[in-house]
Amino acid sequence: MINAQIITDSISKHTGQRITTFELEYQRFIHAELMSHRVYSRNSSSSRAIPIQTMINHIKATTAMPTHWGKNQSGMQARTEVEDSVKQTAMQIWLQARDDAISHAERLAANGLHKQVANRILEPYQMIKVIVTATDYANWFNLRLHPDAQPEIHELAKAMYEALALSEPMELSHGEW
Repeated sequence: MINAQIITDSISKHTGQRITTFELEYQRFIHAELMSHRVYSRNSSSSRAIPIQTMINHIKATTAMPTHWGKNQSGMQARTEVEDSVKQTAMQIWLQARDDAISHAERLAANGLHKQVANRILEPYQMIKVIVTATDYANWFNLRLHPDAQPEIHELAKAMYEALALSEPMELSHGEW
């Protein structure tokens, strides 16, 4: 469900500065977590740009869902997952909510509303593609690979960390970067 691929990775021969661009795919409901890191240059797919039926088809094919079905407890972290039977029920409830949202989006479309309105109802169930470029990911990894991070954002950070560790940056001279 969550994916991180490096599009380009380079390092300056002159300064030793590395710059890396990722293509990420993750649940839209964690997008604000990435957006809070202001050192990134980023761009993401837009609900306003995608036709309603295309969005619905995409959501049916790849529904954004939690990766950790945390048991209710005090505090910000749900460290323990619910039992498997409860998890299965929760997943079914989530999918029913998705289907309800799709039904409402279709009704809005049938009444002539634009995709920028109808697609908003679908956002909790959307996967989003994001391009991110930065020269420093240390703070991101320090915060988001931490055990207290939300499980989905932790999974995204782990995928990015692993991709970065395997990537060999191209060495570029002055004017090539």
